[in-house]
Amino acid sequence: MTVRTADRTLDIFESFARRQRPITVSDLARELSLPTSTCFSLVRTLADRGFIYYLRPRGAFYPTRRLSQVAEAIAHHDPIAQHIRPHLEALRDATGETVILGKLQGLGVVYLEIVESPHAVRYTMNVGAVRELHASSIGKAILAAMDEEPRHRLLAELKYPKLTDNTLRNRAQYERSLEEGSTRGYWTNVGESSPDVMGVALAVRIFGDLYGINLVGPQSRFDRHLKSYVEALKGTVRKVGAIKAIVNGEQA
Repeated sequence: MTVRTADRTLDIFESFARRQRPITVSDLARELSLPTSTCFSLVRTLADRGFIYYLRPRGAFYPTRRLSQVAEAIAHHDPIAQHIRPHLEALRDATGETVILGKLQGLGVVYLEIVESPHAVRYTMNVGAVRELHASSIGKAILAAMDEEPRHRLLAELKYPKLTDNTLRNRAQYERSLEEGSTRGYWTNVGESSPDVMGVALAVRIFGDLYGINLVGPQSRFDRHLKSYVEALKGTVRKVGAIKAIVNGEQA
């Protein structure tokens, strides 16, 4: 029940992010397929905590800025943002392509930081998005860096739904792609998750855990600049990998 309540609370805020206008409890309950009484209880709790307000009694409601202020306070002290993002921004500036930091989450890759390309034609995605592991250059880079036993456990569970005509469809193809990346010294996603989009990734240990850094953008630009992109990515990974662990908010 606690997990379900948290899930529904997040659904409420994500609903407002999509709609960007006030809504009544009954309309929100229909949108989220919730019993009206459950939705009312959630909304009342959020109102009591100051996270939403009613425009008029029993009418439409909307989030206050409190959620934004809480998020800003958290993000301001995020060790990833403080210590890693400047290197990601430097890589973006050097290549002109979108840079992503991600790590494994279940059978997917969650995007933790995204620094977008300045080009009009570029790859865009939201922080917090979870992408399919079998069609991710970050996923390949991290799996290749893992110890053999946990890697085989993941591979045994992995599914291969088709996303594009280039999507890897089975374990044999995926393991071959991992081996090819090990031979090259970097791992790629060439139109496997989105047509005409290419990603190049390397794994790096940050604060003792495996992450992946990915350059991603139109395949046509990568075909022209792949060598320089890979060298820039390797330089960034060396710098990020040299950052010491953060213990109790202080650099160790």
